[in-house]
Amino acid sequence: MTPLIFGVWDGRFYDNRSTFNPVAPEDLPLEQFSQFNPGNPIMSFVCDRGFLVMDRRANLAFSLWRYYQRAARETCGKCTPCRIGVLVISEALEKAVKGHAKEVDWQYVKSVAMQMKETSLCGIGQTSAVALLNALEFCPEEIFQAQPVAENVYDYYTLLSAPCIEACPAHVDVPRYIDYIKAGEPEMSAAVLLRHYPLVGSCGRVCVRYCEKACRRQFLDSAVDIKNLKRYAADATGPMEELFHRAQRETNPMSPKVAVVGAGPAGINCAYHLLLQGYKVDVFEANSHAGGMAQVGIPQYRLPKGLLESETDVIEELGGRYFYHQRLGYDFSVTDLFNRGYNAIFLGVGCSKGMYLGLQNEDTTLKGYFNGIDFLQKVERAVTGNRPFKLKGDVVVVGGGNVAMDCARSAVRLTDGTVHVVYRRTEEGMPADHEEVVAAKEEGIVFHFLSVQKEILSENGQVTGLKIAKMREEKVPGSKRGKLIEIEGTDTVLSCTNLIAAIGQRFDQEVLCDDDGIMFDKRGNISVSEALATTRPGVFAGGDAATGPTTLIDGLAQGQIAAQSINEYLTRGSVGFVARRRMGELIKKGDLMKEKDPKIDLCKAARHKLNTLSSEKRKGNFEEVDLSMTESEAISEANRCMRCYRIYGVVTQLPIPGNITHIQNQAV
Repeated sequence: MTPLIFGVWDGRFYDNRSTFNPVAPEDLPLEQFSQFNPGNPIMSFVCDRGFLVMDRRANLAFSLWRYYQRAARETCGKCTPCRIGVLVISEALEKAVKGHAKEVDWQYVKSVAMQMKETSLCGIGQTSAVALLNALEFCPEEIFQAQPVAENVYDYYTLLSAPCIEACPAHVDVPRYIDYIKAGEPEMSAAVLLRHYPLVGSCGRVCVRYCEKACRRQFLDSAVDIKNLKRYAADATGPMEELFHRAQRETNPMSPKVAVVGAGPAGINCAYHLLLQGYKVDVFEANSHAGGMAQVGIPQYRLPKGLLESETDVIEELGGRYFYHQRLGYDFSVTDLFNRGYNAIFLGVGCSKGMYLGLQNEDTTLKGYFNGIDFLQKVERAVTGNRPFKLKGDVVVVGGGNVAMDCARSAVRLTDGTVHVVYRRTEEGMPADHEEVVAAKEEGIVFHFLSVQKEILSENGQVTGLKIAKMREEKVPGSKRGKLIEIEGTDTVLSCTNLIAAIGQRFDQEVLCDDDGIMFDKRGNISVSEALATTRPGVFAGGDAATGPTTLIDGLAQGQIAAQSINEYLTRGSVGFVARRRMGELIKKGDLMKEKDPKIDLCKAARHKLNTLSSEKRKGNFEEVDLSMTESEAISEANRCMRCYRIYGVVTQLPIPGNITHIQNQAV
């Protein structure tokens, strides 16, 4: 039995108020909309695709009023149809909710909404009008005859989002920070980003562009260069730590203490958000500097180490403390930290153990044989620590991810020979960023696709080559990835003196002991809940340690989630419900951002082509390859953003936990 009473979805009216054969949108998992949080039924749901009413006691006029209140708060005011329209609609609905619907000229309101939909410049005006127009067309009596209702009789939650925002693990308000670049205010743009993480310049250089893959501009020409606009905002603003000078929040002897173990992206961001909330935070790091794998695993030509160091200094500017050369499982344990008086602990210790190829009779002690992590650490020490590290002869890198590209592009800067990359699938199937593959080819790296490693060749304890064979890929029905089959008789040998296995890394379970009371999942990582809580109360984990190897932006996002969960644990005694997370879940499971046939009435504008060092200038050095945009270039690229905002609103029968202000001002 469908929970839908009535509603309009994608222009179709569903009315189950007096039928024994209820109908509902076939592509919408309505069971997900049965309750917002445990025991709290959803009465109505409103978005750009229409509205759903799932409780006979629901007041549609009230639901629409709260929805358009949010629209009125979010309009940028640049175009008259939206600026005026959302106010006209909101005021009309308020009268309806207070029992004065007859005083409203609804024909005029309808014409205003139609004008909003057809002529507004951005997503707020273009899409927010849909729900009201649907109501006026299919069930006007729900508006005209609305019963008066008190403002606080129901609870509600509204969210401003966009495809790029939902695609970003940290839910950064991308259109907003781009707006500030358009206006020539990069400092304000950086401020939007700093709401989410302090590593703005670092993320602007190495982010994997989830947002760009969701950018609606690609339906017209090509995605907005969101990543490099982020970098521009950081570069134009200057050192991030200076923005926090003397920004330390006052604490008192009773302020809870939190221990963050691991100064990688997840740990840094967790500490950052906890410090902003007034907690005492100490960060324990096994190495001599902060940054984690971003520091040791991402080469200098992609991420200048001075920049990363300056951004991690924000922790000390906010009053946090670093304790270096402190390794979990050796210098202290989880129980030790609790005995020292810490009220909560975050584990962001990463995946520090590199993996080898695992071939038969493999000898990992061979000279010239490295796993990807160890190799990149050697490169980092050579570049930043003045520890000479040079390669002689040809190099073979096995793998197809970004770590493999980092290894290959670092190796080409260190060797006098040729660098080869062996990957078992096609170029299109490589998980590495396309831009990284293009840059590697520019630097003379040779790729061997649909090739599999079979045997390591050696003489006198030295790598001399890698035997490989060609593969073919057969399509498998219902699967995006085909089945790989080795082609007999295609064995060849790639001669080399250096072989790098860049096929992944894993969590070192030895850093935890049985007394810590922390369990692992089936993949060998720390087992965590959705809120990143471990099996031991008061201990949370995130980043690579909880998910396996992931990206910098994923680590930053998990650090923010963990900080939120730790705050809930220390203030309420348990990890509570997060409305933003739940709404994001509804959007994802309902595929609400998907457009079947997007229509974009705009002129095409080519994406900015980023300036880079020439391939000749890259040889033998680790200078940054990608160059920052100029102000005029950044403004021009920012103007390509279409501000594809959408508003989502839910009304519930019971109060939503933690929903104090009701209307959230930011998509966080």
